[in-house]
Amino acid sequence: AGRERGYTLAFSSLQKVSPFMQRITEETFRILVNAGSVRKITLQPAPWNGKERWAVVLKLGMDEATIKSARTEVRTWASLDSLARWLKAQGCGVAELRVV
Repeated sequence: AGRERGYTLAFSSLQKVSPFMQRITEETFRILVNAGSVRKITLQPAPWNGKERWAVVLKLGMDEATIKSARTEVRTWASLDSLARWLKAQGCGVAELRVV
């Protein structure tokens, strides 16, 4: 904790969020990050109501998960900047960016 971490972005094609993917809470996400259990974090477009939004997909061992909000099954962010700030506050330093 307290270490400065760099961000790396890798561009690749869009993958849809699977309806069978695990949904985890923000608190569980923080616990998994602090335990070193998250193998990969991917940021990907998540269109919502005709607007461009962003979602997080996590690689946990062989499984994938996404972060859920209190009201929706998948938490989304309005901008990559706000998502990057949130991830940094959670202790994450590297994420892959998927773009169309």
